[in-house]
Amino acid sequence: MIKNFLLKSIILLSIILISLHWLSSILVRPGHAAKLYQGWYDKSHQYDVLLLGSSHMNGMIDPQVLFNNYGITSFNYGTGGQPIDVTYYLLKEALKTHPETKIVVLDIYYLGLTNEYGEEGYIRNVLDNMRLSENKIDAIMDCTPREQRLYYLFPILKYKNRWASLTQSDFNVNLYANQEAAGFEAGDNKYGKDIASEQYSDEIGEIPHKTLEYLYKFMELSKERGFQLVLINAPYDYSSNDDNFWYKDDASMYNKVSVIAKNNNIPFINYSDKNKMKQIKFNFKEDMNNPGHTNIYGANKVSIDLANFLNNHYKLVDHRTK
Repeated sequence: MIKNFLLKSIILLSIILISLHWLSSILVRPGHAAKLYQGWYDKSHQYDVLLLGSSHMNGMIDPQVLFNNYGITSFNYGTGGQPIDVTYYLLKEALKTHPETKIVVLDIYYLGLTNEYGEEGYIRNVLDNMRLSENKIDAIMDCTPREQRLYYLFPILKYKNRWASLTQSDFNVNLYANQEAAGFEAGDNKYGKDIASEQYSDEIGEIPHKTLEYLYKFMELSKERGFQLVLINAPYDYSSNDDNFWYKDDASMYNKVSVIAKNNNIPFINYSDKNKMKQIKFNFKEDMNNPGHTNIYGANKVSIDLANFLNNHYKLVDHRTK
């Protein structure tokens, strides 16, 4: 009798939980849903290189350029405001589908975040679209405030008021939209201004405690899963980043990154460095969409340079010949 009761209770609870998550998938706002689904769960495509990070990465590296030049397969997982702790769990989820990943290119912009947690909307861009899994639960526990965790676990509690505004499109989200872009999105605006201030420092700065912890977690995961880690910083105007929740000196922080990378034999490419910009003929006025993000013209220059770097330093299969 007791066993039957327990079995029925477990079945009922499972049905309730599955229903809650199904309803949540309808109610959550669909931003980035197609892109992340393709990168995480579409097993018909495999990638040798995973491109991770914030909106800086989202609009900086075009997987099509890597493929056209050297047959390198890649996917761009960058999303706006993506904190680096969230990026870590995004990668762990991606590796479930792409266990043979050879290289992970990590945008390090969000190392500068001094707040313990990123902004809720940016975190939800990722976690609301992740299937219920150990990675999602770990991410919720590590990347979100305690009082919000239940709402991340069951987004229906957050979005319950959307019932009245649902349309047919909410029930028919095209998860295969724009597959040829492989996650890349960039604008075509030309910023028209130079960098406002000198982006150089002799000082070796610091990295905020929590983001430094996750930088080392990426290094450990690289050794554990056998992929090569490459650190990258996008072109941007450091003075546009004057926020209370950000490390005070971007240039000195990247000097610290350079020291850590060198000590751990990890490549670090800083595309905000004026010498690097000169090398790839990057024109800030013409190649930036705004002071913080490259446009399609700048992305093409950075993508070509990264493709050359990957081809020259790693043995990757040219998938154009397959």
